[in-house]
Amino acid sequence: MGTPKKRRRWVLWAVLAVVAIAVAAIVWPMLGKTSSTTSYTTATVEKATLNVTVSGSGNGVVADATQVQPSITGTVKGLAVKLGDTVEKGDVLFKIVNDDLDTAVDRAETSYLQSKSSLLQSKQSVTDATSALYAAQHPAGGAVVDAAAVAAAKTKLAAAKIGVTVATKNVASAKSDLAAAEDNADSRTVRAPVSGAITVLNAKNGQSLNGSSSSSSSYSAASGSSSNSAVEISDLSTLQASVSINEVDLVDVKAGMEAAVTFDALPDLVTSGTISAIAPTGNSSSSGVVTYDVVITLTNPDARLRPGMSCTAEITTDTRPDALTVPSSAVRTDSSTGKKYVLVGDTSTGAITKTTVETGVVVGTKTEITSGLTEGQTVLIGGTTSSSSTTSSSSSRGPGAMGGVGAFIGRD
Repeated sequence: MGTPKKRRRWVLWAVLAVVAIAVAAIVWPMLGKTSSTTSYTTATVEKATLNVTVSGSGNGVVADATQVQPSITGTVKGLAVKLGDTVEKGDVLFKIVNDDLDTAVDRAETSYLQSKSSLLQSKQSVTDATSALYAAQHPAGGAVVDAAAVAAAKTKLAAAKIGVTVATKNVASAKSDLAAAEDNADSRTVRAPVSGAITVLNAKNGQSLNGSSSSSSSYSAASGSSSNSAVEISDLSTLQASVSINEVDLVDVKAGMEAAVTFDALPDLVTSGTISAIAPTGNSSSSGVVTYDVVITLTNPDARLRPGMSCTAEITTDTRPDALTVPSSAVRTDSSTGKKYVLVGDTSTGAITKTTVETGVVVGTKTEITSGLTEGQTVLIGGTTSSSSTTSSSSSRGPGAMGGVGAFIGRD
């Protein structure tokens, strides 16, 4: 058995251990307590003009372009222009070598002369037949008129007149053939039918033309696709934008609507225009998406723009002046009812109210509110919850109908 001094020391340590355990049991839960605060960004319900737009991409094309494709065959020589040149109406573009056309002119001229000779002969036949009929009707010396001779003379005269009619038509036909042959021969010198810029040049010296197309092809400034015309002459001042619009968006697009067009080559340039044409048939892609070509006439085409440049158009399909708007991020959907709502904050009391709303169009980052809110109200965006440890076992509830601790930390 230990001494009294040792027993007292053991009792003291036992008491201290019990006290330590009791203190830990009281303090530990207090140290483990946390509180949470939900912070929101705020925005004001305000009125704004919303422009509803539909976008499409495409290329620049020209409205006024002329395809030059000689109808005769032959070999190109004397090419007098190059791609990008500006020409005036009547300027020589190139010539075509085809000696057979000279032979064709000679044949046509011979035929024309022969037809004229035949016409003269037919006319002489009419004169002779007329004289013969007169003689039959007025026999010399008072002889009796021979009725059969008169009838025969009349038949010859009628035949002679028919011959004149046929010979006259033959002359006209031969003359037309001669003119065509001469035109073909003259068309060996190919001239510009209009003034403008050379935007397609497939013709090359020594190249054979088959009378319907060139053997090569180039990008067409008019169609935006490949062209095998020998030459294309375009009026660059008639530059337009041809863009593809998705079939879903096309239902809202109509001729006369305004559009803003930007070109990749000139990103700082925004050109205004109006829709002048909508293709009646669509184009189906390999993925099954159907688009329609929409042509936009530019108000004042910039001189730096060129056919074929990639462009994007924003077409304004609707304008909502004085629309009540909130940031789209403020609009939430109730998972149980599917209805839209926003959290409205009372800046004086800190109360937060869940308010059901009806929405209209969405433009960019703004959503139109058609009912449920008034201008000037404060709506809450997001909701970031932060936790912190406390040394107190007491708890608090923030203001507002939503409960919890709410804090407005700034404006959107």
